[in-house]
Formats: sequence, structure tokens, C-alpha cells
Amino acid sequence: MKILIAVPTFENICPDTFKSIYELDPAGHQLVFDYVRGYDCATARNNIVAQSKNEKVDYVLMVDSDLVLPKDALKNLLEDPKDVCLGFCARRTDPLKYNGVTCIYKLGEFSFTQHYTADELKDFRENGEHKVQIHGGGMACALIRVDVFDRIQYPWFDWVNYKTIGQLSEDLYFCVQCKNADIPIHVDTRVGCGHVLRYVQNVM
Repeated sequence: MKILIAVPTFENICPDTFKSIYELDPAGHQLVFDYVRGYDCATARNNIVAQSKNEKVDYVLMVDSDLVLPKDALKNLLEDPKDVCLGFCARRTDPLKYNGVTCIYKLGEFSFTQHYTADELKDFRENGEHKVQIHGGGMACALIRVDVFDRIQYPWFDWVNYKTIGQLSEDLYFCVQCKNADIPIHVDTRVGCGHVLRYVQNVM
């Protein structure tokens, strides 16, 4: 398969992020790398999708510019492949504190308020549950089958205000789009990523 690895960024990519992408196990697949710089995140992600369709890739792996991937992230995400499968990381809070909260939301919580903790996801992993269906989550590490974007409406990513749940960021808007199109979203409990703050905040 052909996979586009793309980084949506306002400015530059953290060296630790680029190094972790370079060191990924390709699992026998053809990898193409690019980054989209200088746009707001929603525009950057939409441009990445357009590029993935133009280049006729099978999957796109979106990686935030401040994330550190484990070497086996792509291999694990592609095992028992899903339409949308996320890795997880610590939420960006106080750079010197880590409260265990991730960017992954529990299934059935439409308001996107019930986060999984890293420990809860590790418990799934230790019990052999590697792909867990979720309500949605941040797209800091997101492997998406490209034909998903043919099943939801453009813009695929956008900031939107809802009367019932307030403002949703561009990645959670994408999750709502998937929900409306009956496209399940999963998290891979083995793909715990580091978050570069003043140091690499690692959930594994």
C-alpha cells in the first residue's frame, strides 16, 4: 500500500517529531512524506486530504508537529486496519504536570467531555484489546483510509459552533462527520505517543 505521512503545521516541525517519523517501521509499505505549513490547522488538514486523493494513496497518517511516534506506530495502526484509527497522547496542559488525561473520548459521549486516561487505555492493551471503538479524539496521530473522505462532506475539517455542544475543533468536527456517516473511529491502545512540551511528555 501507499501511505502519505503528513504534518499540518503553522511553522516548523519539532526535530524529535521528524526523527520519529524517519525511524518509523514502514511495515513493507511505500511511504510518502510531506508537510503543509503556514495555514490554520483545518485548512492544512483539508489540503493534506486533497493531496492524498491526488496522489492516489491508500491511507494518510496525520502527525502533529509536536508529537513523537513509537517506531511500531504505523505497523500497529495498520494491523486489523480500520477506517479511522488514532494513536493517543497526553493533553496539552501545564508543561510541567501530567495528569494522565489523553485526547481520546469515550464512546457514547456526544459532548466530548469524557476522556480516557492513559492508564485506562493501557488496561485495554494489557487485556489484549488493541483496537477500541471510541466517540472520537484529537488527530495528533491519525491513520485514515483515504476513501473515508468520499463518504463525508467537504470541508472534511472545520471549526464549527454548535448550539448544543459549543465549539468543536477541526479534528472533533471530522469525528462528528464520521459519526453522521456511520464510520466508526478506533484508538490503538499500543500507540501511545510522546508530546513535546518543554520535554517529551510520554504516556507509555
